[in-house]
Amino acid sequence: MLNKSLNNLCATILDDIGTKISYERKLILEAIAAQIKFDLADGTQVKLVYLCTHNSRRSHFSQVWGCVAAVLFGFKEIETYSGGTVATACHPNTIEALRDLGFKITCNDLAADNPHYKVYYSEDDFIDCYSKANTEDVLPQNDFIAIMTCADSDDNCPLVPGAKKRFSTTYDDPKEFDKSENPVEHYKKRCLQIAHEALYTFQYLHGLNAKK
Repeated sequence: MLNKSLNNLCATILDDIGTKISYERKLILEAIAAQIKFDLADGTQVKLVYLCTHNSRRSHFSQVWGCVAAVLFGFKEIETYSGGTVATACHPNTIEALRDLGFKITCNDLAADNPHYKVYYSEDDFIDCYSKANTEDVLPQNDFIAIMTCADSDDNCPLVPGAKKRFSTTYDDPKEFDKSENPVEHYKKRCLQIAHEALYTFQYLHGLNAKK
């Protein structure tokens, strides 16, 4: 179950989701949903791994909203992860954007080079957000769906070892606004774009399952 703020935000997003996503983009998201449905038929956990170069911004947004969408539509069999070609750190603006949008966030090691944030979407349930390379054992190394979230990783990783299927849903990098007057507002816009697309994907998946 999601907290009240996130429930309300998801309801608002779903009310206008049809006008926020292009037809071409919907085709990609629907293909992801179809692949998830296919994998769910095996009766095993479906693992979605969102990949970006540094695992600091877009891939975290994608993992978080993939998890929220799975919870919202009742897909307990789906697990979401994020990683990068290199490990850096989850950017503070990423965390602030998520906090502003309704997530409760704690961290016991803010002074660390790569802090671990607990991003709570309900009173007790959270996503562990920190930067990690996609070769680390904490991430699935086989039988997962790879979703590329940035152009660099998309271009440089045409094949993702261990992935059963690879999709490209790249987003513009909010990093370009880090030196602007109010960077978190720009991060929130990118976060909401990703939220719309994650919720559309899982709403479409829910519809596919209803047609059984």
